[in-house]
Amino acid sequence: MSIKPQLGRQILAGQRRCELRRLAGPLVQPGDAVYLYFTKPAAAVAGRFTAGLVFIAPPRSLPRLLQQLGDCGVGEEDTRRVQGARYAVLIEARSPAPCAAPVPPAAAGLRPPPSYRRLDPRSAARLEALCRGEKI
Repeated sequence: MSIKPQLGRQILAGQRRCELRRLAGPLVQPGDAVYLYFTKPAAAVAGRFTAGLVFIAPPRSLPRLLQQLGDCGVGEEDTRRVQGARYAVLIEARSPAPCAAPVPPAAAGLRPPPSYRRLDPRSAARLEALCRGEKI
C-alpha cells in the first residue's frame, strides 16, 4: 500500500488506527498483512500491519461510520480524498510494526504500488523476510 511517509509513521506509531482508501483493485481482507510503501522521498517499504475490521461504504456514509468508530486517525483531508468514488474502504490497522530497515521494492522484485495491490505468496514471503532484516 502506497502511503505518504507522515501518515505511515502515524500508523506505525499507533497514532492512526485506520486507513481510508478509494476502493480499487482486490479487497483487503481481515487478517491480511498490509505492507506500507512510503512514497518519496523515502520510496521504500517501511513497515506493515495486519488488517483488522474492513468496512466498504459509499463516501456519503463515512461521517457516521467514523463517528461510531471514534478517533481512529482519519480526518477531513482523508474523507475529501475519497469523495467522488463509488465506494471507499476503511481498514483497521492492527499490530503495526516497522521493518528492520527500509526495503526498496526492487529488492523484493516489486514495483511501487499505485495505491494498493495484492501480492502473490512468493513475493509476500520475500518482502516479509526483507522487512525482518533477513538477507536473501
